[in-house]
Amino acid sequence: MEILEVGDVMTHEVITEDEDALVTIISNDMEQSGIGSVVITKGGKPVGIITDRDIAIKVIMKDRKPSKIKAKEIMSSPLITIEPYEPMEKACKLLAEKDIRRLPVMEDDELVGIISVRNVLTRNPMCVKRFYPGE
Repeated sequence: MEILEVGDVMTHEVITEDEDALVTIISNDMEQSGIGSVVITKGGKPVGIITDRDIAIKVIMKDRKPSKIKAKEIMSSPLITIEPYEPMEKACKLLAEKDIRRLPVMEDDELVGIISVRNVLTRNPMCVKRFYPGE
């Protein structure tokens, strides 16, 4: 059986926005790209992540105005990351332990991709079964 690494499975293209970007911009990025998350940067370095769920719970459900809210106000931070040469098992374990669905992939302090539960399910469903026993 081949040992898959994070780099074998990750999505290479990652959408990023500055921490001062408005939620309306981030929502537009997600819609245009057909994605569920945007990595948030400060000075070009990844510092957080915003998911469609964050926008729903922290903005829409609280009846806040997306055009007045900056990314840094609702992003999940500190950012939990993984390196591309780590085994898929480690990514699965981290996703399950931290109860998250996406992990930005960092190499030499640079954002090189993102791995999601969907990437894992596509390439290694047994890994998900091991860490998410009820699913």
